[in-house]
Amino acid sequence: MEDMYSILDAIRPGMTGGVLATVIRVDGSAYKKEGAAMFFKPDGTRIGLLSAGCLEEDLAARIENGFGRKPETIVYDMRRDDDLSWGTGSGCNGAVHVYVEPVGRRYAAHLLRLKTFLQSGTAVTGIKFPDSGAYLFVTEDGHRFGSYQGEMGFVHYLPVKNGTFFLPVMQEEVYIHHYRPKPRFILFGAGKDAAPLAALAAKTGFSVIVSDWRPGLCSRQNFPDAEELVVGFPSEVFAESRITIAPNDFVMIMTHHFSRDQEILTHVMQTNPRYLGVLGSMKRTKRLLGMEKLPPGIRTPAGLAIAAEGPEEIAVSIIAECIKLKNEPVSEEVLL
Repeated sequence: MEDMYSILDAIRPGMTGGVLATVIRVDGSAYKKEGAAMFFKPDGTRIGLLSAGCLEEDLAARIENGFGRKPETIVYDMRRDDDLSWGTGSGCNGAVHVYVEPVGRRYAAHLLRLKTFLQSGTAVTGIKFPDSGAYLFVTEDGHRFGSYQGEMGFVHYLPVKNGTFFLPVMQEEVYIHHYRPKPRFILFGAGKDAAPLAALAAKTGFSVIVSDWRPGLCSRQNFPDAEELVVGFPSEVFAESRITIAPNDFVMIMTHHFSRDQEILTHVMQTNPRYLGVLGSMKRTKRLLGMEKLPPGIRTPAGLAIAAEGPEEIAVSIIAECIKLKNEPVSEEVLL
């Protein structure tokens, strides 16, 4: 899950006094990898996580004593097991490089702009320059903003992975992080077994949309973590474009109503989403489509095969399957 989603929600216009800490490099193994982030709000509240709890207290104490008033990096070496090292009892066996930046009004404004682009469905690449303390954001459609004022030609040759890289054209090490909009998890069906699924999807970094024709079920009371509730029959929802399925969407069908599931599945199949799950047996799904052999890409029964029982365990199996698909490595190509 992207820590930055939660951090961006905590940024306010004109904010000053906050500190953003980011893991920019890991040598060896660690609980969290490059991109893990934590925001220390001016009142001391923390958002995000850098480790399994090994580093946060020390970093918080350093920040209270003035660390982070300017951009700087601290290395926590957990590869040793003596009493003076960070390896004691952690089991991580790695060195974690944490880059710390003060968040003033200008940086807060740029972070809010980053949030706006992500909410609009636009991917953004963030570049940090630890040597100078500068930063730059570049959207997939070419908008650029940040404190960096140097030559920009290098942005066309950035690797697609997150991490710290030496760029020959810059003769400098930079940290690169590709921020992508939250993947959408579209849940058709608002029964009692859908509630734990929607809640877990939201907690693991998905933007959740729940749709059902029954307003008594499709309610904020039942789905407090959903970003959108769409009440209406499938024919209405699709005809009025109240829900449009995109190639990167994750779709789950579980209305427990045969004809409604049939209508939804027939429509969604034509849109080719990233994930298409149907609750129930393969035999039932074949009946929904009137086919002896299902088209590729339909997950039925949905979820990883962990012998799940009950709504909560089934939710875990489905979201685990979605996370596995979401986190598949991307190809080695230039993003911008």
